[in-house]
Amino acid sequence: MSLNYLSNYQKLLEKHQLKIEALTMHRDSQLIMGPHGDATQRFFKGTPDEQVEYGKQRLMKAAEVANEYGIPKITGFMGAGEFSSWYPWPHSEGWKQQQNLAYERWMPILEYYEKLGVKFAHEVGPQQLAYNLETTQEILEILNIDSFGICFDPSNFILTGVNPCIFVEEIGSKIFHVHGKDSELTHHVSSSGWMAHGDLSRPDRGFRFRIPGWGDVNWKKVLTTLKLNGYNDVISIEIEDPTMDSEEALEKTIDHLKPLLFK
Repeated sequence: MSLNYLSNYQKLLEKHQLKIEALTMHRDSQLIMGPHGDATQRFFKGTPDEQVEYGKQRLMKAAEVANEYGIPKITGFMGAGEFSSWYPWPHSEGWKQQQNLAYERWMPILEYYEKLGVKFAHEVGPQQLAYNLETTQEILEILNIDSFGICFDPSNFILTGVNPCIFVEEIGSKIFHVHGKDSELTHHVSSSGWMAHGDLSRPDRGFRFRIPGWGDVNWKKVLTTLKLNGYNDVISIEIEDPTMDSEEALEKTIDHLKPLLFK
């Protein structure tokens, strides 16, 4: 990348009073732990070992780009080879084995991030080795390095039943990034439960993503807890609300969150 290109890029951002706070690598980072095979062939076609290596190289390249552009962090998923093993039957040691493998695969990547001065923020949620408070605390202990932390998306905690404010209080300074995204449990949860199958946007599903102010997250409490626990960074708006287009969703999200932000 030429210095001239980088200079023009920076001037363009400054002209529009913008900055890039994070790069997202959710698709490629999922390949580090999986699942591999048919589920992720659309991410990269290859054997499990080839998928892992591809994910690793992409993450390292992303760190190099972030370092060159002055972008402080990468967000993504750390993956889980077999998310069903959160349940201890039929293999009670399955989850522990995946955590050990996570150390082998992730620590070299995170050490490279540390060397470049870039952070990786794992988004806690379903299909991940860290999907609730307990598993997040466990993985932070396993991957005990300054370059590794958490991307906090409160919408995921409505699904897993974790109080997002308690999560913030417990994880504290390890929260590197925050998503402005909401979700709700509908009356259909009585029939579909929280482990419903199918399209996330279907009307009869018990859980759906929403924009802030239209879901079940108490944003006044969440923002207060974030502030009291030292978070003073961006709220990155993420839109997956099935009821409106992106432009309308963005406008409504800004209208809801902006008055709640601390000066």
